[in-house]
Amino acid sequence: MARELQGIRVIEVGGAVAMPIVGMLMGSWGAEVIHVEPPGKGDNWRHALGQGMAGWAKPNSVNYYWEHTDRNKKSLALNLGAPEGQEILHKLAATADVFLNNLRPYEMEKFHLTYPILSKINPRIICANVTGYGQCGPEKNTGGYDTVSFWARSGVMDLMHDVGVAPNISRPGYGDSITAMSLLAGIMSALYIREKTGVAQELEISLYNTAVWTLGFDIAGCLITGEDAVRPQRKTMGNPIRNVYETRDHRWIMLGMTNAQHYWPGFCEAIDHPELENDPQFATYEVRFKHAGDLVNVLDGIFRSRTYGEWIEILSQSKIVWSPVTSPLEVTRDRQAVANEFFVDWDHPEYGRIKVLNNPIKLSETQAEITMAAPKLGEHSEEILKGLGYAESEIQAMKASGTIG
Repeated sequence: MARELQGIRVIEVGGAVAMPIVGMLMGSWGAEVIHVEPPGKGDNWRHALGQGMAGWAKPNSVNYYWEHTDRNKKSLALNLGAPEGQEILHKLAATADVFLNNLRPYEMEKFHLTYPILSKINPRIICANVTGYGQCGPEKNTGGYDTVSFWARSGVMDLMHDVGVAPNISRPGYGDSITAMSLLAGIMSALYIREKTGVAQELEISLYNTAVWTLGFDIAGCLITGEDAVRPQRKTMGNPIRNVYETRDHRWIMLGMTNAQHYWPGFCEAIDHPELENDPQFATYEVRFKHAGDLVNVLDGIFRSRTYGEWIEILSQSKIVWSPVTSPLEVTRDRQAVANEFFVDWDHPEYGRIKVLNNPIKLSETQAEITMAAPKLGEHSEEILKGLGYAESEIQAMKASGTIG
């Protein structure tokens, strides 16, 4: 069993993706993670896959969305709108190391879960909050998901399409997953600082801020120049060997040679067109930049002359920087991904043996493990309340009143 974070108790209030992924990863290292959900329906993410994500996912008897974000956790179904429910959460906070949530500021005040309140109850608690737009400013209470707060608002979406073509909508949970890794780094840092200094603290991160940081080179340029970021177009890419090309069978190859002059001779040899190396239009970085559109047209013709499989075989024998543009299904069968344990087999108590994504952070001495399946709604409510000292009669009365589920 994963043991290194045993003794660390994490409370999660909220749902969706960015916040719960953090608890799932901490749970894989042994932390006790309690996911607090509203009685009745529970976290909406339980139902997202069954609804097909409005056409963005394929429903399946295995609720892989829920397992990906919420395995390694217990479920407490609790009505935070009731004073008794808030009292229970305060008692739980007194026993916790981390209070992890994606509540907006007004919700934290409404449910009496602000950092000043919780830190009085438990001075050692670390409060970690993720929002769409941050805890300050005129939009602090505006709701935001990955697609709007991370992609659209930050400038990422604006830069990810050619002129005259609609911007690409993000894949499910893409910005959420990046934000989760940032939030995890903050929590682990705060835990370390607490152990070193004895001082706990509040930390916050937003989807918007994370996206702006992720787009850092473009935003840094805007800050310095006062001008907008450059959006290169595929047909006129200034460095044509850092571009994407279509094969004869309508697949794509991505070239990634940022250090273009270093790789240019080897590239010309790899594609079996050595005459290009010293062509006056293309021989140096400067002239390739000047004649970029012409070179892209030449390379379009060359890459369309062979199939995807043929190009993979040819380019695999070279030392240039490139990659096939693979589908998600192909990734699950990629020998490099398999060799590095991107995926793990798991005997699920309900679904049987399935494959899931492994914790991407590889620690040499700490084994990440799946400690339990994603919980049924309220599966651990009674167990948690008994641990807080509630009598059986009190628990049954709270069930009857709808305070817990």
